[in-house]
Amino acid sequence: MINRSRIKPILTAVMIATALSACATNPVSKKSEFVLMSEKEELALGKQASQQMSQQLRILPETDPLARYVNRIGQKIAKFTDRPELFYRFYVVDDATINAFALPGGYIFIHRGLLMRFNSESELAAVIGHELGHVTARHAVARYTQVRGYQTAMTAASIFLPIPPVAGNMSDVLASAVISGFGREQELQSDILSLKYIGAAGYDVQSTVHLLETLQRIEKISEKEKKDAGEKVEAYHGAFASHPETKKRIEEAIKKASAMQNDQAHKLIGHDEFLLQIKGYPLNDSPADGAVVGNRFLHPDLQFQLEFPDNQSWMIKNTPQSLTARVRKEEVYFDLQTLELQKKQSLTEILHGLYPERHIHDVKTGTHDRFEYIHAHVDASAPHVSKAAIDVTIWLDGPRAFIGRTWCKRDEIDKWRPQFHQIHESFGDYDADKEGGIPMVTLYNWKRGDSWEALAAQHNHALGKFTADRLAALNGMDLEQTPAEGTLIKVLQ
Repeated sequence: MINRSRIKPILTAVMIATALSACATNPVSKKSEFVLMSEKEELALGKQASQQMSQQLRILPETDPLARYVNRIGQKIAKFTDRPELFYRFYVVDDATINAFALPGGYIFIHRGLLMRFNSESELAAVIGHELGHVTARHAVARYTQVRGYQTAMTAASIFLPIPPVAGNMSDVLASAVISGFGREQELQSDILSLKYIGAAGYDVQSTVHLLETLQRIEKISEKEKKDAGEKVEAYHGAFASHPETKKRIEEAIKKASAMQNDQAHKLIGHDEFLLQIKGYPLNDSPADGAVVGNRFLHPDLQFQLEFPDNQSWMIKNTPQSLTARVRKEEVYFDLQTLELQKKQSLTEILHGLYPERHIHDVKTGTHDRFEYIHAHVDASAPHVSKAAIDVTIWLDGPRAFIGRTWCKRDEIDKWRPQFHQIHESFGDYDADKEGGIPMVTLYNWKRGDSWEALAAQHNHALGKFTADRLAALNGMDLEQTPAEGTLIKVLQ
C-alpha cells in the first residue's frame, strides 16, 4: 500500500536541494531568485535556438536595408538595458505574421508583417524594448525553471505513484517555454521595461500606447471579418500569441506612459523617417509565398495565378500549407495545394491516388497555357462537409503538381458549379504586366477630400472586403478618423 504521507517531505527535500545550488540575482529586480539554468547555459541555449530558428524561418540578410535599420535601432536601445554587457542580435523574419519574439541571451526576431504595422520609429523601439525586457528579466529562464520544476516534482512523485516522468532535454523545454509564451505578469513587466529603455534612449514613451491601439484595431477588424463570414469568434488574448489582452495592456501602458510624459519633452517619434524605411516592402505575403490581391492569387516565383468570382463573397487566405477560400456564411470551400513529385506520374495516376476510382466521374483532360491538366467531379467526404460534391483539377508543372479543389453539399452543387468552373478555368500563367504585382507599401500625402473608402477603391480593394478599415488601421487610425492634410501615410502599389 502506498504511503502518500511520505511524498510531500521527499518533494520538499528535492526542491530544497536543487534550490541551494540554483539561486541567482535577477539583473532587473536585483533580487535572488530560484532558477535552474546558469547564465552560461542561458547563452549557449539561446545561441543554439537562434541557429535553429534561422534555419526554419526566412530571415532577411544582414545587408538588407530594413534589417540594417532594425539592427541599428535595436543596438541603440540595448545600451540602456539592465544587461548592456550582452551582444544583442536583431533579425527580421520575412513573412506576413504580426509577431515578435526573443530568445534568451539576446536574440530578437521581428516579423515583417508586424514592422509594416508600425507608424513611427518610436513604435518600433517600443516592440524592441519589450522583447529586450524578456531577455534582461530572464523570463525564458524563469519559464524553463517552472516547467523543469514540474518535471522534477513528477519524477519524485512517480517513485510512489504510477505517474510517468516527463521526458525532454534542456533545449526541448526551452523551446516549449518560448513557444508557449509568458504569463501576464511577465508581459506587463516587459512593457514597463520597454518604457524605461526607450525613454532612456530618447524615444517617446507614448508610442507604446499608439502601437497597442493599432494592434487592437487589427484584432477588431479580424473579428468583424469573421462575424461577417458567419464564423465563430473566439476570445483572442493580445496581438502577440499568449500576450495579455490588448485592452488591459493599453490601460497599463497609458498609466505608465502618462506618468513618464512630464520628462518626455522633445522626445523622438520619427513618423516620416520610419515610413521611408519600409517603403517598397511587401505589406503581407512575399513573392516567394504568393499573395492574395483582391479576388486574385498571384505567385510570381512559381509563375501561376488564379481568380475568384469576387472578394466580397469569397474569403481568401494564403498559408504556408495551402491557399484556402470560403464563401461567406456558406458551406462552400476551396483549397489549392502543391505536390512535389518524386517520379514521373500521369495525371490519372495522381487523381486516383487522391480518390478511389468509384467516386470519380466526368473526367476531362486538356492543356491550358503551359499546364497539362485533368478535371473531374468527385463524390466523397471533404473538410467541413461529410457528403460533398467536389470539383478537382490537377495541373502538371514538371516535377510539381498543383491540386485545386472546390466543394459544397451535394444537393447544392448545381448552384455553385458555375463559380467552381470559373475558378478552375482561371488558373494559368502569371504575367506581371497583365496581372500586376504583389502589393508593396508606398507613401502618399493625404489630400483634402480624401477618405479611406476612396483610397480603398483606388487600390481595387486589394485587402479584401474591409480594405478601407485595414488602410486606416495600417496608419494607426479608426475608419472615422482622418490625417491632417499633407500627412505622409502608407498605401499600396
